[in-house]
Amino acid sequence: MKRGGAGSWILALAAFFAISGCMPVQPSEQEVIGIWQVNWNCGIERLELKRGRSYVQDIEYRGGGHATHIGHTWRVIPKESILNSGYVVLQDAVEFCSVFGVKLAKPETGDRQLATVWEWGRLILSFNPDWQGFERH
Repeated sequence: MKRGGAGSWILALAAFFAISGCMPVQPSEQEVIGIWQVNWNCGIERLELKRGRSYVQDIEYRGGGHATHIGHTWRVIPKESILNSGYVVLQDAVEFCSVFGVKLAKPETGDRQLATVWEWGRLILSFNPDWQGFERH
């Protein structure tokens, strides 16, 4: 009897994702259009992905203050394998906070990749595995 074929591997992978409640996904552009929000150490950050691929980033800092950035292009990058997520990439985005959730004195500009993850029955745009991630608002 042959053991451990592809069927067993897929079954084990499905069981892992069922237990963890988390699974990488590949959403369409239509599925990510809308307003997303995350409440984390740095504050409440909102992201609006618009039709036509423009976007708006907005943050209310936990210690007071507000910042907004209007971006011109976002896109969805397909996942490369069953184990990887797809990504929403914000071109020329602003990083308002460090990866530790601390307000940056001088925000950094660059492309920002948000992993698309199906978590406990909802799509999350994850920017750091240690934080909640953006949820649809």
